[in-house]
Amino acid sequence: MTVGPTSWFTTDLGEGGFGAETTRAPTPGTAVAGLIHGRAADGGEVEVPFTGRVAWALRGNMHMNMRSRTGIRFTRVGPAVSRLLVSGESL
Repeated sequence: MTVGPTSWFTTDLGEGGFGAETTRAPTPGTAVAGLIHGRAADGGEVEVPFTGRVAWALRGNMHMNMRSRTGIRFTRVGPAVSRLLVSGESL
């Protein structure tokens, strides 16, 4: 997944939003936009655009190699995200 120019590691994805691990914890309420990258059943790449808001964020500890954790609530998401969730296609 990419959010702006950075890559985030998705930990959970649902119809309403997603959880991710990040290098820095964004401020709750911050607007975000990006692409969810996935693989279709036929092996092709799928990119789903989204916009959302940071619902919560927990700061990590880089000295202990712990990433920050973040929850994003979708405000708009492309229809292909439902296809990814229903069909079991991998992210």
